[in-house]
Amino acid sequence: MADIIHLNPEEGQARQALGRLLIAYHRQTEMEKASHGVGARPAGGSLPARYQREIDSPFKAFAGSRFMVAKQGGETVGMVVLSPGGPGIKEVKRLWVEPSARGAGVGAALLQEALHAARLSGTEGVRLTVWEWRHVAVRSYLRFGFQMVPSWEDRAGLHCLELRLAEDPD
Repeated sequence: MADIIHLNPEEGQARQALGRLLIAYHRQTEMEKASHGVGARPAGGSLPARYQREIDSPFKAFAGSRFMVAKQGGETVGMVVLSPGGPGIKEVKRLWVEPSARGAGVGAALLQEALHAARLSGTEGVRLTVWEWRHVAVRSYLRFGFQMVPSWEDRAGLHCLELRLAEDPD
């Protein structure tokens, strides 16, 4: 199992760990989007400027957000960002687990911790978007109680999901 750690934006190592995970997340996503016809293949491994800004300054790009990483054997293997999503709502962003760590419950642990943090903040609900071809992720979100809702996104291929929160049982 993984240890979930809440990052302090003041720590330089935190930004480096997030940057590495964000690069992997965005490269994989851009390749998938191209293969599903909703984007172009990145030229020379470059990423769109909006994603590069996240990589360069994640704490600035996601101002007001909580950052959590998963560590296994001293290595950072996953991340999730919990961002403000409107009045009474938080949004799960950039949930990513390194391929070598998948299937061991790391993603579920990150999501569980993000939901716990949202509950502690008094949030009424959590929302997220997921690409329709990420079937494993969609099934996982549904198991956590998320429900498909009408899209608030204008990008084709994205599912929008929401979860109404009850009190945390802990």
